[in-house]
Amino acid sequence: MDFLYLAAALALLLPWPGSTGLPEPLAWLAAPAAPAPAAPTGPGSPAGQDAPAAQGAIGAPAYNGCGDVFAPAVNAAYEQEVVALVNQERQQAGLPPLKRAPGLEEAARYHAADLAQDEYFEHDTYDRVGGVLQWTCSTWQRIASYYSGAHGENIAAGYTTPQAVMAGWMNSAGHRANILRTASWEIGVGYYSRGGAYSRYWVQDFGRQAGVYPLVIDREAASTRARLVSVYIYGDWQQMRLREDGGGWSAWTDFQNEFEWTLVGGAGERTLWAELRSLGSSAVTSDTITLDIPADAPALGDLPDQATFAFSIPDQSLHPASLTLTPRNVGNDDPLTWTLTATGDWYTIDRMQGSTPQSFTITPGLPDTQLPLTYTASITVTAVTPPGVGGSPQRLDLTLLAIDSPFENILLPLVVR
Repeated sequence: MDFLYLAAALALLLPWPGSTGLPEPLAWLAAPAAPAPAAPTGPGSPAGQDAPAAQGAIGAPAYNGCGDVFAPAVNAAYEQEVVALVNQERQQAGLPPLKRAPGLEEAARYHAADLAQDEYFEHDTYDRVGGVLQWTCSTWQRIASYYSGAHGENIAAGYTTPQAVMAGWMNSAGHRANILRTASWEIGVGYYSRGGAYSRYWVQDFGRQAGVYPLVIDREAASTRARLVSVYIYGDWQQMRLREDGGGWSAWTDFQNEFEWTLVGGAGERTLWAELRSLGSSAVTSDTITLDIPADAPALGDLPDQATFAFSIPDQSLHPASLTLTPRNVGNDDPLTWTLTATGDWYTIDRMQGSTPQSFTITPGLPDTQLPLTYTASITVTAVTPPGVGGSPQRLDLTLLAIDSPFENILLPLVVR
C-alpha cells in the first residue's frame, strides 16, 4: 500500500510548559481513501481531570498484540474538545463536520495507551518483550480490528491540553492535511496520560466507511442549550424525511446536506433520525445530542405530526367531519400564547391564535370531484410568548383523500360479566 509518512520532533527551543522537558513529537500518516460512519460516545471526566488510574501498572489491561483491546477513556472531555476543535478548523475551511465513530475512537484510544505502555512513538504497533521493542502490525491492520475504512492518522505526545496539541497539528502541513481531508467523514480521538516518556499521548484516526452516511448535529457538539441546531448529512440523495426520537416521520422533502432543526423534546438526550432515498437505494442515519435546559422549561406539545380526512364520493360525506386540537405547555404550568400559519384552501380553521388551553378546529370542505384525488396542506403552530419555548414551531401535515367507495359501518359489540 502506498502512503506518506513523516515523524519529526517539533522544533522548540524550550520545553512545553508542564512537559517532561523533552521536545513534543508529532507524526502523521495518510493512506489512499477507502470507502466511513457512526455515533458519539457518552459522558466522561470533566475537562482537565483524567479518570483515576486502575490499580496496578499503567497498562491495565495489557495492550499487547494488534489492537482488538478496548481501552477505557482517560479523559473523554479532552477527546470531545479535540473533535470540536477539528470541526472548528473544518468550518473555517468551508468543510463539513466529522462525526465521532466508536470504531475509530477505540483504535485511537488503544494506540495512545500502547504508545505509553511500551514507550515508543510510531504509527505501526509494537510490543516491548524483554525490554526489546518488536514490531507487531501495521497502522491499518491495527485500526481494521475496530473499523473498516480508515485512511489517516495523526499522533502527538507531551502536549498538555487539546488546544496545545491542535495548534501543533495545524502548524504541520501533513497533520493539517489529514484534519482538512475532504474524503474523511468520521473521526476518532484517543488520549492517554498514565505513563510513558512524554506522560500524555494523543491520537486522531480518520476514515469513511462504505454504505454509512453520518448525520451530525451542531458540528458534533456533545450538548446544546439552544433548541435550534444545525444538521449535516453526508451523501447525495433525492429525498429525506426526519423524526426526533420515537416521534412520527415528517413528510418526504428534497434532500439537503445542511439545514436547521428545532429540538422539540424535553431536557436530556435527543436523537434525530433521517431516512434517505434515491432510485434503487435508501439509508437510515441518526445522531444524538444532550439538550441542556431546565427540566421544567416551557414546551409546546400534545399536537400530532399529521392528520388525515377521507371523503367518500358515492356518499358525499367526510370522515371525520372536523378535528379539534389543543396546544398545551407540556413543560410547566405557565400559559403559552400561540399563532397559526396555514397552507392549502380546502379547509377552514375557527381560530388562528390563542392561549393555552384554548383549542382550534379544522373543518374540511366537500371536494368538488368525481375522481379519486389527494389534497395536502399544512398548519404550523408557533408559541409566541414566552420567548424560547421548546418544541416551537410544530408542523401538522394534513391530507384529504377523495375515494370512490362508500364508507362501511362496522359494529364491535362486547359483553363483560
